[in-house]
Amino acid sequence: MLENFEIKKALFKDQIHERYLFSLNFKGHDYEGIYNDGDITWFNPHPRNDLKEIHLDKIESKVDVKMQKLLS
Repeated sequence: MLENFEIKKALFKDQIHERYLFSLNFKGHDYEGIYNDGDITWFNPHPRNDLKEIHLDKIESKVDVKMQKLLS
């Protein structure tokens, strides 16, 4: 479902505001966002513009699981 998922870099590393910039490809579309404790902030183009809400919820759930595994 998610292709080329990667954490690009940690933002504000070792600070209280630490977040992670990630990228992924879904059905040929590239998306980027910031992950912080289960919350995802998407950059433009926002996946909501291309996908139905149910698909977006599934993608965000998979991103959350992958991030938790990678960061633990």
